[in-house]
Amino acid sequence: MRIISGKFRSRKIYSNFNGSNCHKADFSGYRPTTDRARETLFNVLNNLIDFDEAVCLDLFAGSGAVGFELISRGAGSCDFVENSGKQLECIKKTAAFLNCEENVNIYNENAAAFLKRHHDKYYDIIFADPPYNYEHYNELLMNIRELKFGIFILEHSGESAGMILMNDYEIIHKKTGTTNFTILNSKEN
Repeated sequence: MRIISGKFRSRKIYSNFNGSNCHKADFSGYRPTTDRARETLFNVLNNLIDFDEAVCLDLFAGSGAVGFELISRGAGSCDFVENSGKQLECIKKTAAFLNCEENVNIYNENAAAFLKRHHDKYYDIIFADPPYNYEHYNELLMNIRELKFGIFILEHSGESAGMILMNDYEIIHKKTGTTNFTILNSKEN
């Protein structure tokens, strides 16, 4: 996998999924956001927000591909939340390879626990990519609802996510192949 645009364009993203120099493991349900899906997502986001110095959150980060794409496009920082130690090794390795460690905060914990502890922090962009068979969508969305944010993106399969209505947000749906994105965009953006 590679970064598709910005200052790190074409640079490698380390991941257990592609067998690159990190520990190989069986990650059932692990499916990194493909280059094609990321390109589709960022085509939408380019029309919604200026990435310069944005404060971002990549939940269920996996390889961190979306978070590193945000940094590549000018985001000031990204918090990566992932509970797999092996995936976190790859995020650290990519951050070192890109020489952007100062823009990266890595949290080895459950996404729900992280959101409860950081409920008072503002993020310009929150990206969440839980496993498609994730059983706690309602809890995740309730925790997101407690945050203040500019844009929230949920990657999901077609049948796995229902959105809680949030009156202050425009809802955008985008599909590419089997990947679905539901985007909540603050009407203040």
